[in-house]
Amino acid sequence: MTKIPLVDDSIPEELKCTTCLLPMQYQTKKDGKFLWQCFKCGKQYLVSENVDETIEERWSPPR
Repeated sequence: MTKIPLVDDSIPEELKCTTCLLPMQYQTKKDGKFLWQCFKCGKQYLVSENVDETIEERWSPPR
C-alpha cells in the first residue's frame, strides 16, 4: 500500500509571486482589500479582508 502525504494547508510566512517566485511587497489598503505587488514583473494581488473571498490578480508596469 502506498502512503499519500498530507497537504500542507498552513498559511505561508510570505506571499510569493507566481511568475518570478520572489517575495511580494505590501503596498496599501484599497477598497477593503490589501494590495501586494511584485517589483520585478509588476504582478499585483488584491487580497480581501475576508478569508472566504477570492484573490484578484492584476498586472501593472514594474517599478
